[in-house]
Amino acid sequence: ADKLREDGSARVLPSIVLYHYTCNKITTINKMSPTSLKMTLRQLREGASMNLQDVLIMEYRLSQACMSGHDFYEGVRAVLIDKDQVPKWKPATLEEVTDEFVDNCFKSLGNSDLKL
Repeated sequence: ADKLREDGSARVLPSIVLYHYTCNKITTINKMSPTSLKMTLRQLREGASMNLQDVLIMEYRLSQACMSGHDFYEGVRAVLIDKDQVPKWKPATLEEVTDEFVDNCFKSLGNSDLKL
């Protein structure tokens, strides 16, 4: 420990730890559904300024969108059923997930919307 302090390496250690932590998180994020990533980012941004009732309604809408889509079932298949750990997301990249698609996930479900 004294040697680290003498040569200044102690200042570098937190950066090394942060680098490894960040690389690990990026690896994890790259395995996730691109659609879910975009939905989650918007969910966090919008939900931060909502009251509880509106957040619950938004969450319900998103759950319905996920259940009517491909990626939830594909994730279950890849992790729990076939256990190959290689989901085939549709769309496969963040660039392919359109804003229009994400917008539709947040739209009112009309008579099927959550009633609190």
